[in-house]
Amino acid sequence: MQPALINSLVEQLLARDGEYKPLELLLLLRRLDRAGLSRFESKADGVLEDELYGNIEAVGEQLNWAANRARELGLLATTDPRSKAHGALFRRATTDHVARTRWLRVDDQAQADLFLDNRLATARAQLIRALESADAPAAEKALNELSAADPANELQADAEHLVGALGWLGELKPDPARVLEAIEGDLDQRARRLLGPSSAGEFQRRFYLRLADMTGALSPSDLSPELAPALLRLKAEDWEGALEALDAQDAEGLDSSLRLVEIRASFKLDQRERALRALCRLCWDDPAAAENWLELDEDDELARRVEQFWDLEEPLAMPLFPSWLLARGYPIPVVEAAPETEAARALDCIRRLRTDPSDLEARQWLQDHSPELMAHWMGQRPG
Repeated sequence: MQPALINSLVEQLLARDGEYKPLELLLLLRRLDRAGLSRFESKADGVLEDELYGNIEAVGEQLNWAANRARELGLLATTDPRSKAHGALFRRATTDHVARTRWLRVDDQAQADLFLDNRLATARAQLIRALESADAPAAEKALNELSAADPANELQADAEHLVGALGWLGELKPDPARVLEAIEGDLDQRARRLLGPSSAGEFQRRFYLRLADMTGALSPSDLSPELAPALLRLKAEDWEGALEALDAQDAEGLDSSLRLVEIRASFKLDQRERALRALCRLCWDDPAAAENWLELDEDDELARRVEQFWDLEEPLAMPLFPSWLLARGYPIPVVEAAPETEAARALDCIRRLRTDPSDLEARQWLQDHSPELMAHWMGQRPG
């Protein structure tokens, strides 16, 4: 979903326009283009979501995240009524409402008057700043101020747990499994309530990095899969660190969860060839995991091709997805030390045919072992 990018784009729109408008965000995210917006506005019964690129559920999540970011920035929500000139933006009512809600700056003086002499609000703001910067002494002080301002305030329990958790960052040997369970369970919900989704993610990031540092010195065989340093660094959005952790392991021994780390981190760093090699191996070794990842539409460049693959009249098995991509002209790189499987052999044969369409050995192998793929290469259905 790229939370950091969405946060940045919301702030960019705010600086540019003085307000945040969801449709402008969709344009910047390339979920929507101006031509599609014009087509929608020209129809009386059209629905904007029909003009969007990618998974509609993913678009809804992005809009919800952006709305939460707007709340964190103290913006004022204004929901535009549905236009009589054209149809709804989204078929789902909740998503349609979010898409029609603009967020405006609040007048600075009015905002100052609202919080003037408000001891509770001041203590809360100080606490949030201290938690975001992981300043344990300042957080303790702000927690005491919060309690003094209103001992029965609804934030107190969440604040006490989050401030207490900061101590784990300084402990020499906290229990990694216990810390991970806490930050992804109880503390995650508390951080979201107190800090908001964006700052909660930054709060958790420090714990993931701390755990990755701790577990990085251990043998992979001594760790449960969820404590793999590469996975922890991915959760912390430390893309370079995630790949470095993977490079420290035996590349042939990566399981599906770590192969997914490699795919995600490589795409984030625009290392597309590495990402595509890892995707090939995932398709061959764990087709179900590959299919689940592709359905998330995490890479816009692949998303449209994935939809075409799902819609084939003569379906192909998931392990053949890389070969089908290459047959369609998508630049799939060579996979070094590829496994001795039919799916890997099919990719090699398609590559050979793209170099020399008259390669009789490659044509015959495909015809014998994967005639459906051969038909896609030939541009015709099997007779």
